[in-house]
Amino acid sequence: MPTPLVSSPVTSVNPANINSIDSLVGGKRWLNAAISYSFPDRNSWWSTDEQIGYGAQAGGEEPWQSETTWLTNKDQVNFEYALQQWANVANITFTRIFESENAVGDIRAAYTKDPSEFTLAWSYLPSSSVRAGDVWINTLGLLNAQDWNPGTISFETVLHEIGHTLGLKHPFYDSDKPAAAVLPDSQDDITHTLMSYTYRNLQGEKGNEFSFHPTTPMVLDIAAIQYIYGANTSFHAGNDTYNYSESGTYHETIWDAGGIDTIQYIGAAPASINLNATLSSFVGQPIYAQSNGVNIGNPIPNLWIAEGVTIENAVGGGGNDVLIGNAVANLLDGNIGIDTVIIPANLAQYSVNKISNQSYRTEEISNANNQDQLNSIERLKFNDVKLALDLDNHAGWVTKLLGAVFGSGLVSNQEYVGIGLLEADNQNDYQLLANYALNAKGLINHEQIVTTLWTNLFGTPPSDAEKSLYLNMLDSGEISTAGLTIIAADSTVNTENINLVGLAQHGIAYIG
Repeated sequence: MPTPLVSSPVTSVNPANINSIDSLVGGKRWLNAAISYSFPDRNSWWSTDEQIGYGAQAGGEEPWQSETTWLTNKDQVNFEYALQQWANVANITFTRIFESENAVGDIRAAYTKDPSEFTLAWSYLPSSSVRAGDVWINTLGLLNAQDWNPGTISFETVLHEIGHTLGLKHPFYDSDKPAAAVLPDSQDDITHTLMSYTYRNLQGEKGNEFSFHPTTPMVLDIAAIQYIYGANTSFHAGNDTYNYSESGTYHETIWDAGGIDTIQYIGAAPASINLNATLSSFVGQPIYAQSNGVNIGNPIPNLWIAEGVTIENAVGGGGNDVLIGNAVANLLDGNIGIDTVIIPANLAQYSVNKISNQSYRTEEISNANNQDQLNSIERLKFNDVKLALDLDNHAGWVTKLLGAVFGSGLVSNQEYVGIGLLEADNQNDYQLLANYALNAKGLINHEQIVTTLWTNLFGTPPSDAEKSLYLNMLDSGEISTAGLTIIAADSTVNTENINLVGLAQHGIAYIG
């Protein structure tokens, strides 16, 4: 147990020889992963040792300043919540103790003054000094004016400072330690690690904060802290569902220790869910890099999955969602909307088969464990080809109209299919799509329309007697040209000509 005069023991952390970890590891950790913390008050004791403490009271160091003061009850609650975010991912525990002349926490947090209002806080990494683990919040900075609620820059700062107290360093160049590992510029940002100072979007545009800040350690933080202390193998070890909504605001990384797990999204706005570890998703309200409160460029990813985590399933919402599976068996459910599953491989590496109404199965030919069930998925995108699976809906409309209006040979024209799908998805109306097909074919009068439809269905032009019934229906207004075209498109003759049943088994290829 540390005292105001003696720190808890620490031990060295050997390099991982992995740059993304070594760039964050400071070199020391607490020997005991059961880490204590405390909140000083006016009666607290501090070391005056010149070497390992804060020196003489006349020296003006942190505890001796007249501005030194103590965390409010709400500050303490939020600080403890931030501690828990680290305990969720690493094999560490935090226990609060109440300070006395003979006992203080490994981690202590209080306010004091730094002359620059731009200094939000600072802290000390694990070491033999009794300063080790101390967190100081600047009374002149934002944290003294803003509640430390999750999503604020204040809460992110607290997470950052706790990271230091556990043994994490900044990932960028330090002139005091020029040989220390640093992250490449592409990873040195707060989207990847709380220990960075850089706020930017995917396009590289930099600001000075986010519209909503991370509420958990991020991907590289989790990998580094788990290298130091080990992983928390009991956190979310069961079958968990992570729920996200269109109205919610998120900026976090999922650590999940096991089970069969699901990311579920609820909302009409589109979402993008990627189940691959260390990769990112877009869910809920968009998050932006900001410069002085003004959004910069495009939204940033706001949901990540930590390295070593397997999330098996994803369920979309009511919009046009994008789902990406991983290398295990996934259930990917698009729910409502025109939903897309992306498989970053060539079609030849996979089989695609319909298993029931609105359900398909994809299987990686060289990995039988990578077998996904796709429910309510309308589009499937490989690196080299795109497949439309909704042959009972928009893709079916397009395919049948191509057969009836252009001829069954055009069903294999991927460009025509893509143009038709774009129009179908935009209009969402079979009648309008039929008119679009007639106009694209250049069919203007009733004679042309009837002749073309009949010829494409039966292979030969109609006789005058065969045409007359349909011409009379069109001329009298009994049926519209779009209505007659749809009757032809939906006919058994046409669906057999284009092999609609066969196409539905594997999807129809398109460009667009």
